[in-house]
Amino acid sequence: MWTPEPTQGLARAAAGAAHVGAMALFLWFQAIGQRLRREEHRAWWAGSGRDLLNVAGLAALSGSLRAGGYPGAAALLAGGTETLLLFGIYTFATLRTASTHPRAWAWAAAAGLLVCLPAVLWPGPVLAGLSAVAGGLFPGLR
Repeated sequence: MWTPEPTQGLARAAAGAAHVGAMALFLWFQAIGQRLRREEHRAWWAGSGRDLLNVAGLAALSGSLRAGGYPGAAALLAGGTETLLLFGIYTFATLRTASTHPRAWAWAAAAGLLVCLPAVLWPGPVLAGLSAVAGGLFPGLR
């Protein structure tokens, strides 16, 4: 159902670097969101601020995949999946472990690379898997 658009050489490398950068930016956004949660827990806007940071991270992750040749729907599906996984990883690393903040961020970044790099290094198999999931969830798309 989905095939990657041909991107080669420098354009593909730039899109891959942008995707890894978007992952790091998203984790940094999570640190800001945790700080907002701690410091402004009574303010009505703090929850909305964290939501905006998460949407910006989703847009950066999906946009970098789109720039790397993913079709729009596949980029959104993969970017959304990565967003949820990175959010869970960061939350676990900072709130559920006894690690100090810099160490937790390093663990989250390493796990984030494991989550995000397959989409950059092997777009064909990742898109085939996404296509199978989308076809299973929405049989009318085939």
